[in-house]
Amino acid sequence: MQETLTIFQRLQHCRYSMEAFDAYKIYHALKLHFNSDYDYTKYHGKAKVTVNSYLKRKDRPFFAKVARKYISEENVTKFFISNFIKDPKSWVGNFSEQNYSDYRKRIESLKYNYKNDLNELFKNITVFDELFHVKDKQHPLLLKQFLAKKVSLETMCILETLLDYCKYWDEEIEEQYVWKEQKKLIKNYSSVLTFDKQSCKIITMSTIKEYL
Repeated sequence: MQETLTIFQRLQHCRYSMEAFDAYKIYHALKLHFNSDYDYTKYHGKAKVTVNSYLKRKDRPFFAKVARKYISEENVTKFFISNFIKDPKSWVGNFSEQNYSDYRKRIESLKYNYKNDLNELFKNITVFDELFHVKDKQHPLLLKQFLAKKVSLETMCILETLLDYCKYWDEEIEEQYVWKEQKKLIKNYSSVLTFDKQSCKIITMSTIKEYL
């Protein structure tokens, strides 16, 4: 009982403690999501974490800063996601406002960017399946374009959500170092990326008809 009171009193002395702790819980759950088998969406962001363990962390000021700046759970979550997709193993002290700004721009223009990515991809093929075909156990065209930064991560996630191509690639791609890491990122980001599936299906089909 005494320990509980002590923790409560320590929290009361920090103006942003509860908000900071909430930000930490989101951070902790998303870090697990991008670095383990934990599924942030499936468990609704709930992960085992205690106030006591939080109070032992030396990086608490970073969570207080995030909580003050972004205020809402939605914005805090998006800030963390924008940084984890840049580097899943990154630490909150290294998180960048620029990553968040770039992320917001991409999300705000998600369908436009998706259409542009498809336009560029379809210039190099005659059949839609060419994007995904694995020849001689090597990286398929779509993955090569992504690794060359000619296709956005969001486009990879949209196509994965619509077509589930990762399962096929897993069976066919021989190399497992680069692909394994990229697959993990694509799958993990796909499960927390919100977009209009029907609209993206329509964009995909209309672009296929336009080019192929």
